Amino acid sequence: MIMKTFRAQVGNTSMFTNMYLVADENTKEGVLIDAGAGIDKIINFIENAQIKLKYIILTHCHVDHVAGLRALKHEYPRAKIVINEEDAEGLADESINMCELLGVENNFLNADVTVKDGDVLEFGGLQADIIHTPGHTAGSMCILIKDALFSGDTLFKGTRGRTDLKTGSEREILWAIKDKLLKLPENTIVYPGHGATTIIRDEIANYED
Repeated sequence: MIMKTFRAQVGNTSMFTNMYLVADENTKEGVLIDAGAGIDKIINFIENAQIKLKYIILTHCHVDHVAGLRALKHEYPRAKIVINEEDAEGLADESINMCELLGVENNFLNADVTVKDGDVLEFGGLQADIIHTPGHTAGSMCILIKDALFSGDTLFKGTRGRTDLKTGSEREILWAIKDKLLKLPENTIVYPGHGATTIIRDEIANYED
């Protein structure tokens, strides 16, 4: 499995977003998880590694994870934009995606594919399992590929995503983390939307009653 992490600043803040490219080593078919910024670097890597981009999977609709969609779709028109069905409207709704807050133009594209909990996206010889984890937004989701969990803004190293934004819910994010993510194998590596990686084993103690 080929995996590459990209980290870029989005908009007029000091916030950095993590984006991840995952591809099958044999077929070179791949997916990009989130598309916040730094798109030129992502495109350069895709071209140099001869990756065939099949999906652009969005963990949720906030601007710092979707601001680069238009540039990517222009370069790779056959790549399908994927988002959870509960967050699809947020791509066009400024009150949800917060583009104005970060000084980014609200010109995002609609999704080509909407998914729900339990759906599977296949690329090459790999599969991306969709885990709906509401709480940060109504349609926040995590993507499990082999032993790698791409957790968006649901689960971070030592903490969890904020829930005070529109469509957020502290009750739901705690339920999603405890009932879904922490039940994964303890050696599952967590690749979050911001900050450092962690593993499920190290996060369990943070959610014990």
